[in-house]
This record gives sequence, C-alpha cells and structure tokens, in this order.
Amino acid sequence: MLVIKSTIKKTILKGAILILIFSIFLEVSKVIDFLIFLGLSFSLLLAYALYKKIYTYEIDDNNIKIKSPFEKKIIPYNSIEDYFTSVGFLAKKFNCGSIYLILKNNKVEILKDIPNPEKIEEEITKFITNKNN
Repeated sequence: MLVIKSTIKKTILKGAILILIFSIFLEVSKVIDFLIFLGLSFSLLLAYALYKKIYTYEIDDNNIKIKSPFEKKIIPYNSIEDYFTSVGFLAKKFNCGSIYLILKNNKVEILKDIPNPEKIEEEITKFITNKNN
C-alpha cells in the first residue's frame, strides 16, 4: 500500500508570487496597513496550504482512498474508466503533479499535487492491470 500526502511547496510559492504582484499595485498610505495586508494574505495562504496538506491518498491493490478529516472516498479500480497525469511548468520544478481519475459515473477525482506523479501512475496502472487479469 502506498500512502501519499500532497506537497505544498508549489502552493506556497504561487501564493507568494500572487501576493507580491498585488503588493506592487496596492496604494498604501500607512506602513501598518501594508503590514496588515501582508499578515492577512500570508495567513490565508498558509491556511489553504494546510488544508491541502490534510488530504491523504492511499493506493492499494483493491482501490484508491482519498481521506481527509471531513470525508473519505473509496474508489475501486473497476470504477475507473480512464486516468491521466498533469504536470505543469512549476510542478516539474517541484517534482509534483496531479492525477485525474475519470470514473464510469462521469465524475472526476483528483489526486492533487502529489510527489512523483509518474511513479504513482505506474503503480495505479499495475494495480488496474492485475485486477483485469
């Protein structure tokens, strides 16, 4: 069984870049207002990053489990119609990506920002192939 957690380095960097861009165009008359803006912005960014980090993905020979404190989804391999990996420019730099699972009920589940997505996709392929044989 593989247990995978999302990586948040890319999220933090993208958020920091976005805050920096907004800071350039922000007209601030007092330094304290700017510091409040930065404090709130980075607090929200940190909260979002931690929200992403609480998700755990478990991949075993029967199914894929997506767990968080709020919900648990179990995706049997026979309910997966197709799947693919998406790795953007920044994700390549951080060696992470997302795996999209297209289910037979026309829903999509995403394993977001997981490390080494190509290796994980190979494992999923191996499990699906073993299930079909």
